[in-house]
Amino acid sequence: MSVGRITEDDVNRALAYQRDNGGYFGEALMACGLVNEGEVEWGLASQFDLPFVFPDADSVDYEAAALVSPEWALAHLTLPIMKTDDALTVVVDSPLKDKVINDLRSRTDLRIELSLASPSKIRELIREVYARAAAADESGYGAPLDLTDAWDEVLLATAPRFGISARGGRAIVWWDDSGTIRRRRLSGDWTTALEHSLDPGPSKTVGDTTRATWEARLARAGTVTPVDVRYLSDESGLEYLFHPLQAVTQLQERFPPPSEGILSEVRLLARTGRARFIVTSSPAELGHRILPHLPELLLDANWRSIYISASDRPEAGEAFSHRLSDDAEAWATELETLRAFQFDVVTVDLSGEVMDWPDSALDVASVAFLLWGRDDDVTPAYEAGIRWHLHVEAQEGTDLAWTLDPLHAPSAHSP
Repeated sequence: MSVGRITEDDVNRALAYQRDNGGYFGEALMACGLVNEGEVEWGLASQFDLPFVFPDADSVDYEAAALVSPEWALAHLTLPIMKTDDALTVVVDSPLKDKVINDLRSRTDLRIELSLASPSKIRELIREVYARAAAADESGYGAPLDLTDAWDEVLLATAPRFGISARGGRAIVWWDDSGTIRRRRLSGDWTTALEHSLDPGPSKTVGDTTRATWEARLARAGTVTPVDVRYLSDESGLEYLFHPLQAVTQLQERFPPPSEGILSEVRLLARTGRARFIVTSSPAELGHRILPHLPELLLDANWRSIYISASDRPEAGEAFSHRLSDDAEAWATELETLRAFQFDVVTVDLSGEVMDWPDSALDVASVAFLLWGRDDDVTPAYEAGIRWHLHVEAQEGTDLAWTLDPLHAPSAHSP
């Protein structure tokens, strides 16, 4: 691979780093500060004679994307973007993915054509494509709502953004529901309802302009929420965009949540109905403290969750919780009794040499976070069907660094 400005000394330096740390040569070049991610990807594309693409969600063929699950796409950083009668175009972050390509070829019986994009772009694309696909499934936008009922739906979803779109005599309300855009047709005199629920309303702020921005108080379902309002209009229609101006909660002050990208991916996985994670932390005590709060931090308070532990930890008092007996041999049986309650989320803080409990823990809820020792063998977790690893690490001050990665099968020579 050549990016046009790597000297022989640079190559030797990167090779030395690769010998000590492993990984690909391109990763070693980046670690040594010799190139950036974009230069490595361009170099790989040139070396393997592949197109380097900048795909957007509007150009993706949803029929192609639907050939794989969002979990599979995120785990492999691979997304089908176009399908023809005999070929499937796939965007990947690396051309060295023979196992993944063979899997797709056997699934589809199609010729696989590769294109290359950066890992960050592919992750963003996966989040947006599957969110749009989920929204598109709501054919006809459902039954019409009056604006008061629509605000109730928005409140229930704790939407970070929502809006009204009107064209001629037709209007819809839309909102962001954990990464999926929900849409409903509006019925009745929604303009009057908006004027009554918003203070100050459009009559006092918009006037004859076609662009406006202001802060207001939105009364919805008995709750008053400060919002940032943006307004656009032309001869064909108008748009309102609302962003709640929410103060940082006490919980978020204690445990700063991850980036929007990680939040979107966790929520995307949760919507598949089988989102299972091991959770590690540094220091170890951080994991015990944050685990009961993960449903609220990563999803929202509307998810029915239960925190399970086998010791009297103070965190149990901060969440709906269940304490198991001191007999680790009985944990699997005790966990199975909780299945009937059909919780949305379970967070599990257990340890011990008896490792037959992960299977039973995963049966308690469709979304599960199992606290795991950072140096513990992950084989029991992988064999139980867990495929994601969430790590949180304390930084200087009160900051936290979060990472989300696929959990890979342990190698045969692992201890």
